[in-house]
Amino acid sequence: MASTLSLITANEPPAAGVGDRRRSPDEAQGRARLRLLLLTVGLGIGGTEEQIKELALRLDRRRYDVTVCALKGRGVIANELIAQGVPVVLLEGKAKGDARVLFRLYRLIQTLRPDIVHAFLGQANLGAALVGRLLAEPIVVWSYRDLDVWRKGLHWMLDRWAVRRVAAVTCCSDSVRRYVSQHMRLPPERITTIHNGVDRARFRAPSPMGRAQLGLRDHLPVVGTVCRLDEPKKGLAVLLRAMRLSADRGDAPAWQLLIVGEGPAREGLERLSASLGLAERVVFAGPRRDVAAVLPLMDLFVCPSLYEGFGIAIVEAMMAGLPVVASSVGGIMEIVRSGDTGLLVPPGDPAALAEAIQEVLGHPDKAAWFGRQGRQSAEAAFSVETMVERHGALYESLVEAAGPCRVMQQEKR
Repeated sequence: MASTLSLITANEPPAAGVGDRRRSPDEAQGRARLRLLLLTVGLGIGGTEEQIKELALRLDRRRYDVTVCALKGRGVIANELIAQGVPVVLLEGKAKGDARVLFRLYRLIQTLRPDIVHAFLGQANLGAALVGRLLAEPIVVWSYRDLDVWRKGLHWMLDRWAVRRVAAVTCCSDSVRRYVSQHMRLPPERITTIHNGVDRARFRAPSPMGRAQLGLRDHLPVVGTVCRLDEPKKGLAVLLRAMRLSADRGDAPAWQLLIVGEGPAREGLERLSASLGLAERVVFAGPRRDVAAVLPLMDLFVCPSLYEGFGIAIVEAMMAGLPVVASSVGGIMEIVRSGDTGLLVPPGDPAALAEAIQEVLGHPDKAAWFGRQGRQSAEAAFSVETMVERHGALYESLVEAAGPCRVMQQEKR
């Protein structure tokens, strides 16, 4: 097993020891811990990966024995989990459709014998369902995280076939839930919405940074966004064109733009910025793990996505007390109440986006109101504690529904 699996934990144990779990005090008293495998595609920077990390770290360790597995790649989140002592398994897939990964996943689940496999994102969902069919042991949960408009008929046909082995499906927003229900033809009771959660404490401290550290000017308002640079989905070209429209208005306040994140569209966006004559007022900051320190440098947060499953960066901005302007699409409409916690604009409309940005920047009292209301709303609706609690309740209900045989199986371990 050590030759094909890369098991990485804080102490770097051999891969053959994956399934070696010592009995906890709860097990010694007859209450077995639930073995939970959180399965995803990769463990780089991203909203889904952050939620997996929070689950792995915050679920009650007296009740849950958590392992995290990625089909390919290591990434920043993997390193952070390892540093916190969470077992991480990398299956080292080389490309989409790498059949060896399925074989490695089969061997891992056979060795680990998890009670629950909770898969996140398409490839991981299918892998978990296929292996679950072969082993007929773990409870399998799927999670859909976005409005995957690229999915075609064949993708949904495969999912509809594989989902028959799945005990529950979770979605990160009601928008995604409706989308999945429509394409998967599942009854509503099979799908559960669990909104993403954010640790509010991270966004309460003042920033130790100054604007100059990111190449920003002190005398101009900062409009910012945090996202993967993935076009056309994220609408960043629309944002740059909105900035050009604002600059062409003689009566509008000038502003600078901060784009935090990395992705395949970066070079094209930099070229567009230059061609629009905006290069001197646009800062591409790259990927950062200190977003909580960067957000206070902004005066306004903008999310111009053309489609979005949730929008966790918006929640983080609201918890930091920032006013928000965002597109009226998908899960964003479950986060932002237009006119109360921010402004919503039609997607793909540079003129409407420019107008909304100017409306907020030109009215400081309104910006402050949006910031206060947004923080209260985000903290009440999207706390990490609620997200973890709801996952725990789902897992417990699934184990209970599996019946006495499942309980006996746990107690024999």
